[in-house]
Amino acid sequence: MRDINLSQENLAVQWQYVKRNLRELGVIANFDDFEQRTQRKLNQIIQDDIDREFVEQIGAGKYEHAATRQDKRKGSYERYLTTTFGTTKLIIPRTRGKITIRFSLFDKHQRRRKKFDNAVILAMLLGLSTRKQKRVFKAMIGSAVSSGKASQLMKTLEGDLAEYRMQPIEDKYKYLLIDGLWVNVMTDRLREMVILFVMGITIDNQKEMIAFKLASGETEQEVESLLNNLFRRGLEGKHLKVIASDGAKGIRAAISTVYPYARWQLCHTHKLRNLSSNIRYKKRHQRKMMADARAIYKSMSKRQAIKRFNRFCHRWQNLEHDAIRRFRKDFYDTIVYYDFFDDKDFISTTNHLERDLEEVRRRIKVQSYFKNPRSADLWTYGIISQFRIEDREDEPKFMFTLIKEPKYESVQLS
Repeated sequence: MRDINLSQENLAVQWQYVKRNLRELGVIANFDDFEQRTQRKLNQIIQDDIDREFVEQIGAGKYEHAATRQDKRKGSYERYLTTTFGTTKLIIPRTRGKITIRFSLFDKHQRRRKKFDNAVILAMLLGLSTRKQKRVFKAMIGSAVSSGKASQLMKTLEGDLAEYRMQPIEDKYKYLLIDGLWVNVMTDRLREMVILFVMGITIDNQKEMIAFKLASGETEQEVESLLNNLFRRGLEGKHLKVIASDGAKGIRAAISTVYPYARWQLCHTHKLRNLSSNIRYKKRHQRKMMADARAIYKSMSKRQAIKRFNRFCHRWQNLEHDAIRRFRKDFYDTIVYYDFFDDKDFISTTNHLERDLEEVRRRIKVQSYFKNPRSADLWTYGIISQFRIEDREDEPKFMFTLIKEPKYESVQLS
């Protein structure tokens, strides 16, 4: 039996094959006729609404002589409007120009409903490429926008992005997590840049993505400018206890400058990864050595963790000298969370933030690179905005106020 690809981007195409096969079997012989009748009914509803609004604004019906008449008719013209149900052909009546007619369904020169544009943006933010979204909408509703137009629709997020970066921040966070995601961006040439993210854990243990910034690297200057922006917007750190990050020196230096009284927690997950990469005899030692190292961070107290650490170093010192030397460095910064044991799951690692970054990475990997920094900002904001919507289980899921060679495919934002 031939395998059927039921992936998200291919589902609509496969549905067309299913309908064709069922039609040939006589199971849904009238299905297409039903869709066509539904589309005609919808078209008639929209047309009737346009005619009604026109009569109300002009003050009289067709051929009606009334003292309330504001203007006279002057023929009509055809107009196509795309909604989430497909493209509708409309007949728009004209006036002689004494008054300006406005319709509630669309603005002047508008050819698509905002909800349809939002659906296109959402499809891309969920991981479809600009080309695949076209295939999906074409198969589902018979209408779509070009890949170039779909990419341009991302510009509609610019206003929301500006507001997100300027709005005041309530000083309610007790922990901050900082990490970066590396992406390829075209500037004067193709460069590898990092998107720095700051996630906050509130006093009532809610996680929120506070800010992000596209930067040239995880340098002290870049991180400090991001943290200073948070400070100016209201995050003064009155409740701030710990800031967790990886071992990047620039991040640590910036933290000590902007929030000097917050303690720094070195992510122990990054520490374990570093240990694993420095084990020399991987086949002989890696499995047992990593099990012993992970046991350190499962200790029930700081005292027990230190005892296990000393025992671990003594056992492996002669067998893996270089790995142990690197593991000893900054070890005590990885167990700061034991001083805040009730909240250790929030601050012992940056995993809460890394899970979101992994989802960001998955959704943007369809793009080989970003055409410019603005494109990277808009895509990142759109994705993390969708996270905020998805986290609110009691609210509607769909809403908006919302990488390597010459085979590069750019994210076009013209």
